[in-house]
Amino acid sequence: MEYNWINAEEFSFNSFLLMDRWLVRTICNNYFECHEFIDNLGIALAYNPTVAWYFAHKSPESKPFIDKLIAMAPKNLSTDDVRKAEVFVIHAMETSVVYVYPDIMNKNCDYIYDWNKELLFELADFTDKLVLDVGSGTGRLAFAAAEKAKRVYASEPTDILREYMRDKIKRENIKNVIVVDGTVEQIPYEDNTFDIVMSGHVVGDNYDLEIAELTRVVKNDGFIIDCIGEDNRIRKPDEELLKRGFESFYHVSKSGGDIYRYRKKVIK
Repeated sequence: MEYNWINAEEFSFNSFLLMDRWLVRTICNNYFECHEFIDNLGIALAYNPTVAWYFAHKSPESKPFIDKLIAMAPKNLSTDDVRKAEVFVIHAMETSVVYVYPDIMNKNCDYIYDWNKELLFELADFTDKLVLDVGSGTGRLAFAAAEKAKRVYASEPTDILREYMRDKIKRENIKNVIVVDGTVEQIPYEDNTFDIVMSGHVVGDNYDLEIAELTRVVKNDGFIIDCIGEDNRIRKPDEELLKRGFESFYHVSKSGGDIYRYRKKVIK
């Protein structure tokens, strides 16, 4: 799916040197069936040995895959052909590339810059609550919730985004947001810890596993919230969430998209 958050031709392939192990592993492990992507990634890595070395050492579990791609890459390609492969990969991985440029992410991602925090506050009372934001990104949900909550834990697997949030916390003297590492599949907290667990653009790869983990860490009578933010696409309700007991809340975004937010009260 194309988001057009960046112009790939404006970015160096060296941008991938800013990625952490989680992002490198995601790039190498999630696209086995996309032959065009694999072919272009192989070319880009073969002709950028520094990035290939970095990938293999940052994510050792991906090294056999990386070595195979490089071995398959055609030899003696022109500079233009190599650049075409680089641009293809950058464009295909734009959602990962923006993660290492948080300011660009905030500026270019419509789900962030067009978002109204009141759309979150409509879903639950955050006053004096203990809140977890899973997949926090640049902190769209976390910092909004912090205006009312007792404390917010912002869980984010990408290190540059964690540091971005920590810099904002220090710069703005925010006292009640704590940034931690973690993914939706492995939330680093004990059972029944939070009054509200929320996320956006996180649930959907494995609904049962992800919702089970979100449910595990929320208290009885607490809420799970999925609040994706704004865009201009025509969406349909997420039937998988509805089947699992979530309520949906509809609104039209500033750019004309159909947006659905979701909430589930957890009874244990």
